Amino acid sequence: MAKKKRRSGRKVPVYGIFMLVYIIVGIFLCFHLWNKLEKYLVDLEASLPKYGMDEVMSAISENRIDELIRPDTLVTEAKYEGLNEYRSLLKEKLSSGEVTMQESKEATKEVPRYTVLAGGQPVMDVSLKVVGQNDHKLDLWGYDKFYADKYSIGDTVYEVTVPDGSVVMVNGQALDDSDIALDENGNKKITEIRDLDVIEQYLDYVPSYVTYAVKGFITEPVFTANDRDGKPMPLSQDGNTYSASLPFYQDAAAEVEALIPTIMEAYGLHFIGKNTGGVYKYLLPDSQYKEDVKSVVTYFYPTERITTYEFSNEKCDDFVTYSEDCVSCHIYFDLIVRFNSAAYKTKNEGSDATWIFLKRDGTWYLSQVLRQKSIEYEGD
Repeated sequence: MAKKKRRSGRKVPVYGIFMLVYIIVGIFLCFHLWNKLEKYLVDLEASLPKYGMDEVMSAISENRIDELIRPDTLVTEAKYEGLNEYRSLLKEKLSSGEVTMQESKEATKEVPRYTVLAGGQPVMDVSLKVVGQNDHKLDLWGYDKFYADKYSIGDTVYEVTVPDGSVVMVNGQALDDSDIALDENGNKKITEIRDLDVIEQYLDYVPSYVTYAVKGFITEPVFTANDRDGKPMPLSQDGNTYSASLPFYQDAAAEVEALIPTIMEAYGLHFIGKNTGGVYKYLLPDSQYKEDVKSVVTYFYPTERITTYEFSNEKCDDFVTYSEDCVSCHIYFDLIVRFNSAAYKTKNEGSDATWIFLKRDGTWYLSQVLRQKSIEYEGD
């Protein structure tokens, strides 16, 4: 009987093969999962808001601040400061020391915000926005807006008071109605000229003063102004307050000054009864003031016993030209009236007063007298 041949070698158990395959597959899966986890962790790290500042910090280190600070990225309340002024200032500040960053106290989860510092001093805040997503659908951040006001501009308020109709400019830019200051009641600060209250119905143009209030400047602002005729107007300065007077019309003032001696004499004589009514032709026709003068009784008696009278200390100064057709000035004169041996000095209605003149149809008329003192009679 023939013997069966025995196979050579050891038989590998099926279980062992299975385990080997399982281990290999496990190793592969672990490697794959580790790679995925590592990539996820990298993407997770990259999605942190602080990495949204990388572009900002790189641009600063490479002196490319102009690329960041643009009209669409700079947030400012400095209405009259230009973009170039901000860029120059930020460049100067950022070159003053080591540039670092820290999370801003104004940061939120929805809007991350960081403060950029130079030499430990804050220079500007940067808010971030989502600019994309990575492979794991995690948000990626980039810069959005730059805020430099609270670290750059002062809180000084500058006030400029000028005649209505003037154009005020700061750093070459004209102020507008939104810059008019508000009073305690929230109304626009427009000041009427009280001396003209009684005659404004006769005026084609009633001047007033407007006060502007502006703030938010990087450096000391430069104010200039033009009057309502477009001519340069000098501004006087007192600290943070600027002001301008009404334009001075030299020709109008000269015309009025030439008339004053004649009107002054007619005025004085009218009120001592020596030439009653002689002054009427110099008063504004159909005006309330002319009617008031006609109705005044001075009781300066007895006029028939006046022997002499004399004007002295005649002065006219403090001319103000409200327009080419409206002028005021301060008038002073003494009128000495003698009754035989007794002499009296009278400060009549027109003496020590502001006289206001109006021009109508080419003729100047006295339209109002604002007395500084009551009528006085002093015996010598």
